[in-house]
Amino acid sequence: MACGGGVCDVGPGAPVRDVEAMTDVLTIFSTLDRLAFLAFLSACIGYEAYGAWATRRGHNLPARMQVWRERWMESAIGRDNRILDVQILQSLTGNSTFLASTAIFVIAGLAAALGTSAEVVRVLNGFDYVAPTSQNRFGFMIAVMVVIFTHAFFRLAWSMRLHNNAAVVLGSIPQPGLAPDTMARSRARVAALLVTLAARHYNGGMHSYYFGLAAFAWFVHPLALIAASVWVVATLYRREFHSRSHAALAIVEGG
Repeated sequence: MACGGGVCDVGPGAPVRDVEAMTDVLTIFSTLDRLAFLAFLSACIGYEAYGAWATRRGHNLPARMQVWRERWMESAIGRDNRILDVQILQSLTGNSTFLASTAIFVIAGLAAALGTSAEVVRVLNGFDYVAPTSQNRFGFMIAVMVVIFTHAFFRLAWSMRLHNNAAVVLGSIPQPGLAPDTMARSRARVAALLVTLAARHYNGGMHSYYFGLAAFAWFVHPLALIAASVWVVATLYRREFHSRSHAALAIVEGG
């Protein structure tokens, strides 16, 4: 085995890169790439933190919906037949199940793209409007997206589990007149809390989908990633703080 210039030749056509060169990951990214990735992380983490803060203070759409989940379970106390409530929980669980399954397919597609990265990089570099990329850079971008959609899967799967737990607690609420009212209300509060926690993880999974789609823009250009991150944050903020549904819930509450 002959070595020279940081490359070792272990056989015909089989060069192996120097280990030190392979570990220097930062060299595959330009300064603009690093700034774009930092902006993307700031958008993801910053919006989630701000959304959680706003929910605790009752300022956004999830906080408004939390009130209605509590009213839903309070109404369930007085119903002899709770088929409607079970159907609502099944619908909510189905939404989480669909998105969690889709996240698995997305991850599988990303893994397939990673397996053909050499060909994909060649195709991307053939477009003048796409930022030049390397196989290592492309692989890192795929890895980022895999992490995002894996996070989405775990949050959505946990949302499914919490909705199932809420259904069990809902079933434990005694029929009207068969138990003390305090017992029924206590169990209804637990069910409402579980449904609210499930909705929180569902929203987190949805946000991961939003930012995961924004991450696709990095394949085009780092500036496209920054623009997509800003667009996602603006869209989420408008829908959760200034949408017509947010205003409608406020009007109904006031009425």
